[in-house]
Amino acid sequence: MTNLGRIMDTYGPKLLGHSYCDPITSYDKFHQFSVLHPEIYWSIVLRELSLTFHRGPERILNTGDSSRHRGIWLQGSLLNISECCLLPMENLNKHDDNVAVVWRDEGRDDFPINHMTLRELRGQAMSVANSLDAIFSKGDAIAIDMPMTVNAVVIYLAIVLAGFVVVSIADSFAAKEIATRLHVSKAKGIFTQ
Repeated sequence: MTNLGRIMDTYGPKLLGHSYCDPITSYDKFHQFSVLHPEIYWSIVLRELSLTFHRGPERILNTGDSSRHRGIWLQGSLLNISECCLLPMENLNKHDDNVAVVWRDEGRDDFPINHMTLRELRGQAMSVANSLDAIFSKGDAIAIDMPMTVNAVVIYLAIVLAGFVVVSIADSFAAKEIATRLHVSKAKGIFTQ
């Protein structure tokens, strides 16, 4: 079952009362509830997904500033989404020995499928993050110009984990386009294959 389906099954009867049937039948009603009551809905989602904030949000959605058309989400919060991806979470049955990444090396269809556990992914991401931290300053932009490989996943998570800004560049771009993105983003470093 998906996270949304699980949340709907758990909270649907309480939030929608007798009009709740099941995740498929009640999807439109549940969606409407989420739009009309974002504070309630998103508080549940954040709790169920075990997002770990360094500083929790003052509000889920602040619509008081008319200059911000869609409002301000999670105002005042501080969170590192890579930490949320890399840390075990008992209530989600996410453990260090769980498989976190599955891949097959390109062009090697006859080779076995590769697996990386959460512990291994975290270890590799932390190693790259620590190396970046020794060279760059928090908030610096670091580019990735790589195909979507397991190494790119590790590097992406590491950049965010270390507190830097990721500049994603398609590996199919020509040198001139890559240079433009590096210039515009003021990237201090770049990962390539």
